[in-house]
Amino acid sequence: MIEGIEIVRTFKMGEVQVRALRGVNVKIRRGEFVAIMGPSGSGKTTLLNQLGLLDTPTSGKVVIDETDTSSMSDKEKGKFRLHNLGYVFQDYALLPELDASENVYISLMMQGKTKEECESAAAEILKAVGLGDRLHQLPSKMSGGQQQRVSIARALAHSPRVLFADEPCANLDSQTSREVLDLFKKFNTEKGQTIVMVTHEEWHAAYADRVIRLKDGVVEKRA
Repeated sequence: MIEGIEIVRTFKMGEVQVRALRGVNVKIRRGEFVAIMGPSGSGKTTLLNQLGLLDTPTSGKVVIDETDTSSMSDKEKGKFRLHNLGYVFQDYALLPELDASENVYISLMMQGKTKEECESAAAEILKAVGLGDRLHQLPSKMSGGQQQRVSIARALAHSPRVLFADEPCANLDSQTSREVLDLFKKFNTEKGQTIVMVTHEEWHAAYADRVIRLKDGVVEKRA
């Protein structure tokens, strides 16, 4: 489903060049739940951003479902992300003035679906994440766990080929984190959803089928 080939990402900080990724090669199979782990500064989020087309490698390329994305323009990448990829972030990234349903279906409207189709899809996915009774509640009236469920619903509403999650439980307590991770596992097991998740918690990674460990911008070799 996803192949990262010799990915290098260099950032310029003043006069200094910092190589966050140093020729990373990864393969993720369709329907796999993969966790990316490593110490702070190892390149976890940078790698997720490359694989999820949120950033562009300095060199190397990313192939998603046999589509080589390296030759895409920024506009083409934006369209590809909108129709094929889903994202969950640690800060929820919800629009405060929109209710749960509106936060979920706004991306569907951007795809050109009718309002009726959007509302129906939003209601269905919010019910699936346990928020069927909170369709019209604003984020400010929700707990952190409920807001993250809305974020997950938004990411899954258009049935993305890949769901990317960057520290999705960082702002949640242990019990709520389990509920969120249980949701990920449910969609992975029952729907075959491919998931790539960055985490620093070993017990979070235990939900995944496989762990990719980074250190100093390279994939650690496992014995």
